[in-house]
Amino acid sequence: MTTLPDGMPLLLDESWRPVEPWLTYFRMVANSTSRSTVRNYGYDAHRFAAFLDARGTDAVHATADDIAAYRDSRLAGSEHPISPTTWQRNVVVIRGVYQLLVQLGTIPREPWISIGRSSVLGHAWRSEPDIRPLTRAQWETFRDVGLSGRMANGELDPSWRGRAPLRARTGAELAVTTGMRVSEFSTLLDAELSTADATGASVLLETCAKYQKRRRVSVPVTTMRTIDLYRQTERRAIVQQSAASLWARRESLLIVDEVDTVNGVIRARFGGKRTRWRMHLLPPDLRRIAVIEGDHGLEALGLFLGRGGLPLGLRSWHAQFVAASRRVLKYAPDSLGGRRARITPHDLRHTFAVVMLKGLMDIALAREADRQAGALGPASLS
Repeated sequence: MTTLPDGMPLLLDESWRPVEPWLTYFRMVANSTSRSTVRNYGYDAHRFAAFLDARGTDAVHATADDIAAYRDSRLAGSEHPISPTTWQRNVVVIRGVYQLLVQLGTIPREPWISIGRSSVLGHAWRSEPDIRPLTRAQWETFRDVGLSGRMANGELDPSWRGRAPLRARTGAELAVTTGMRVSEFSTLLDAELSTADATGASVLLETCAKYQKRRRVSVPVTTMRTIDLYRQTERRAIVQQSAASLWARRESLLIVDEVDTVNGVIRARFGGKRTRWRMHLLPPDLRRIAVIEGDHGLEALGLFLGRGGLPLGLRSWHAQFVAASRRVLKYAPDSLGGRRARITPHDLRHTFAVVMLKGLMDIALAREADRQAGALGPASLS
């Protein structure tokens, strides 16, 4: 019997039997795609299959008209249409399953005709990109009132019952000062930011990055100070409180024997087998269960730990941002300045991008001024 990849979506019929071609499609995709992305693909496939079923057809027998109708229903035919960006993720699933059907010989070709880059899967871009940066005042209010439990006047709210405010604030500061996605900073290992110099630290991302595209991220020294404060307070307390419970679960955890920060290597044991990983290549699912024996027992390798001692999941991070947004809306609504009430982790990534772009423009304009004054060579802004 062939085992299925861990976390692989399954589409079932009325008799609870796996539906083809989706079973084969996800068996292939799940082996080379992150679990969170495959999970999103699963929901996209289910919506597409359910739509076709309601029209009395399926992926094998659908026509170009069926697919165009699905495109229109997703982009404009519902009360909450999806964005063009989300539709592109749907296109990845639809195009992928039809490429599989063609390769298997189930159908002679895709049901649509492509002319250049145009096809029934395309769409007209009807809106501006949804860029949602925060002003400095909005960020500070979200950080202090929303995440840290203060009132609009800066005083502590005695009725606030938030848990681990420094952890939430540190994660948010990482996002706004580095541009990391929540799926990236939530899976960071403590050892990946263990060393810093006068300018800060850097971390190499790959398996946790979008599309697993490698890049190096610089963390400023001010953010490193916040991380160190969190390490010495909330994280240390969680490590001490969770050591016994982690030891009881050790059979299901990745037991790390050595963390080589100089060479960026982790040596561990999992399921009775010894493994060796480059830190930036350690998959997100293993990062969430990686532990090492410390002074108080087992300690998770993750930077941002939850109440059970293992890294906080994406759902919990999003829930914290929702709760923080509600606090801001309740206690400091004027600070939002007309922007939408909910602030997301991705808004902080947008904020980083806009601030970085402004900084680069200032540098370019200063260099152009120097060039015109004869202090530089003939290079121009172009």
